[in-house]
Amino acid sequence: MPAVKLHIGNTVIEPTETVRNLGVVFDSQMSMSPQVTSLSRSVTYHLRNISRIRHYLDFDTCNNVVRSLILSRLDYGNILLLGSNVTEIARLQRLENWAAKIIFLAAKKDHATPLLRELHWLPVRERIYYKAMLYVYKCLAGLGPDYLASSLTLYIPGRQGLRSATDATRLHVPKLHYRSFKSAADKAFAFIAPKLWNQLPVSVRSSNSLPVFKKGLKTFLFSET
Repeated sequence: MPAVKLHIGNTVIEPTETVRNLGVVFDSQMSMSPQVTSLSRSVTYHLRNISRIRHYLDFDTCNNVVRSLILSRLDYGNILLLGSNVTEIARLQRLENWAAKIIFLAAKKDHATPLLRELHWLPVRERIYYKAMLYVYKCLAGLGPDYLASSLTLYIPGRQGLRSATDATRLHVPKLHYRSFKSAADKAFAFIAPKLWNQLPVSVRSSNSLPVFKKGLKTFLFSET
């Protein structure tokens, strides 16, 4: 398909491979790779600066600095990375690991997993899942945006007697007409969010309040790491 140019008065607007909106970089293939690259560049810059002054900071101060400068960036708009490939997620995970090691003054070769657990930080992939499941819960409770709530429907079993028939919190997962890892449909909230939601324990999905759901969800995600 040829590139489409828009003519508005004397101005010609040409198509571009990427566009930034509210601080997030979108690409024409919706791979979110340019966003990960931009985010990695920003986080790396701050991590290097923090590491230079780490010995002048106590543990709590460094922890607060990293939370405000690093975790806030990793979490901003991270639900848009839902369905991203493992390579992109791994790039961001290395940055979170680096941040934890800076706080603990750990060596580069040290394992980051125990440090993340001590800080009560979920890994990057689980942080994305946490945000997505939080949106699902809010949508089902009537607290989420309508454009997301309209993409979620409860599962209606085809016949009675099935175990799923007694699960009133289960969501319907739409069927796709084609399967491709690169397809945008595979990464759509309406497709991947119900799949992740149905994998949660019923006790978590049926939480009677948002605080209870948050606590149960985080505990479950920690158990999966």
